[in-house]
Amino acid sequence: MNDDDLLFIEDDTTNAEEPLSLHLCPWKVMIVDDDKEVHAVTKLVLSSFEWDDTPLHFLSAYSAYEAEQLFLEHDDIAVALIDVVMETDDAGLRLIKTIRNELNNKSTRIVLRTGQPGQAPERKIIREYDISDYKNKTELSGIKLDTLMCSALRSYQNIISLTKNKKGLELVVESSSALFDAITYETLIDETINYLSKLVAQCSLTPLYALSSIGIYCNPTVFHLIEARGDFAHLTELNDIEKLPDSASLMISRSMAEQRHIYTSDAFVMNMQSSSNSCIILYFEGFASLSEQDIALLDLFASNTKTSFDNEELRHEIEEGQREIVYLLGEAIERKSKETGNHIRRVAEITRILALELGFSIAESEKIKSASPLHDLGKIGIPDYILHKPGALDANEWKIMQSHVEIGYELVRYSSQDILKYAALISYQHHEKWDGTGYPNGLKGEEIDLIGRLAALADVFDALAHDRCYKKAWPIEEVLQFINDQSGLHFDPLVVAAFNKHKGQIIAVNERYQDSF
Repeated sequence: MNDDDLLFIEDDTTNAEEPLSLHLCPWKVMIVDDDKEVHAVTKLVLSSFEWDDTPLHFLSAYSAYEAEQLFLEHDDIAVALIDVVMETDDAGLRLIKTIRNELNNKSTRIVLRTGQPGQAPERKIIREYDISDYKNKTELSGIKLDTLMCSALRSYQNIISLTKNKKGLELVVESSSALFDAITYETLIDETINYLSKLVAQCSLTPLYALSSIGIYCNPTVFHLIEARGDFAHLTELNDIEKLPDSASLMISRSMAEQRHIYTSDAFVMNMQSSSNSCIILYFEGFASLSEQDIALLDLFASNTKTSFDNEELRHEIEEGQREIVYLLGEAIERKSKETGNHIRRVAEITRILALELGFSIAESEKIKSASPLHDLGKIGIPDYILHKPGALDANEWKIMQSHVEIGYELVRYSSQDILKYAALISYQHHEKWDGTGYPNGLKGEEIDLIGRLAALADVFDALAHDRCYKKAWPIEEVLQFINDQSGLHFDPLVVAAFNKHKGQIIAVNERYQDSF
C-alpha cells in the first residue's frame, strides 16, 4: 500500500478522555476493519488532519463485536468507517443495524467501506441504514479521505448542535412549569439555578459538579444572598457577598448598573428585572466556552424566568395585601379585647416556627402564619363587658366566651382561600386539648388537626407570658415549665418537643414584639 490508499489508524482506546467541548477534545473516529495494515497506514494519512482546529482521536476495532463494545463505552463517536466483510459477509451491515436500532445512535456519521463493490446494493444500504457514504476501499486516496472526513465531521457537528439545542429547548420548556409553581423567592431562585445549571452543562458539555453559582434577590432596600453553590458554597451570610472574587463582584456590579446580562468566555451574569423595581441576579462560572446559539438559548431561559419572576412579584403583592388585611382585622379584634396587636404578631411567628419544624412546607407554614392572627376572630361577637371583665367569669359568661370559637369559624368556614381555610380551622380548634378536656367539641389527641394543636400551644404561651386584663404576665421560666407540665394533657407531646427545640427562637420573638401601653 502507499499513502494514498484508504487507511485506518490504530490507537490505544483505554485512556480516551470524555470531552468537555467539541472544540477542546479530539473528534473520535472509529475504524472497523479486520485488516491490521489498514489501521496502521491510515494513521499516517490522517495524522495531521484537523477539523475546526481540533485533531482526531482514533478508536480501532477488528470485528463487529469489538466495535459494538466500543460504541457501548463511547457515546460521542463522531465518525465510524466500517468494513462490510469481516467475520461474516454482512458483519458490517449487521453492526450498522445494531448501532442505529439497538443502541439508538442516530448521531455518528457512518461510512461503509468495501473491497468488493458488488457486495451490497449501494442505494438500498444508504437509505435503509442512514449511511453518510458508501465507498470502495481502492478509490479513496489521501485527498478523497480528507474530503470525506470534512464532510462527515461537518454533518456530525450540525447534528450535535441541533440535538444540543433541542435538549436545551426541552429544558427551557420544562423549567417554565416548575418556575411558575415556585411559591417564594427562595424556591424560585433555587429552582432557577437547578435548571440553569442543567442548561449550562448541556450547552457547554461541562459536568454539573464543575459549575459554581450564586443567586441574589434585591430591591431598593434589600440585597439578599439566597443561594451559593460550587466554589461559592461557603458563602452563607448576607455579608459574605463581600468575599466574592473581584472579577465576579465587578461583573455583578456592572450588570446591576447597566440592568442587562453580561457574558464572558468563562462566566456570565443574568439580570432579571421585574416590573416592580426588584431583580434576581444569577452569576455562573466554571463552564467551557459558549457559542452564540448557546447564549441565545440562555437568553430565552432568562426571558421565561423573568415572566415567572413577574408572576411571583404579583402574587407576593396580592398575598401581602391579604396578610395586611388579616393583620388589620386581627388587630381590631385584639383592640376590642384591650390587647395589643403584638399578640397576634407573636402568635403568627411562633406558629410559623412550629409548623416548619413539624413538617409543613415553607409555603404552608407562611399560610398558617398568615391565618393565625384570626384565631380569636369570633371575639368580635362577644359582649365587651365579658371581654373586659377583670376578674373570673361566671358559668354563663364563660359559656358565652367559649362561643367565640364557633363564631369565628362560621365567619370564614366557607371561604375558598387557603389562608381563610386555615383561619377557620385555627379559630375552631385552638382551645381543644390533647386529653379531650377542651372546647367546643372535646376532641382528643389526633382528632384535633395538627394546625389546631400547634396554634393552641402558641396562643397559650403568649397569653401566659404577657399581661391580660384578668392576670399579670408569668415569669418566662414558669411559662416554659407549664408548657412541659402540660405535655400529654393540654398539648400534643410532639408539638411540645418542637417548641422545646426552638424555644430560644420563640423567646426571641417574644422579646422582639414587646407590648407597649
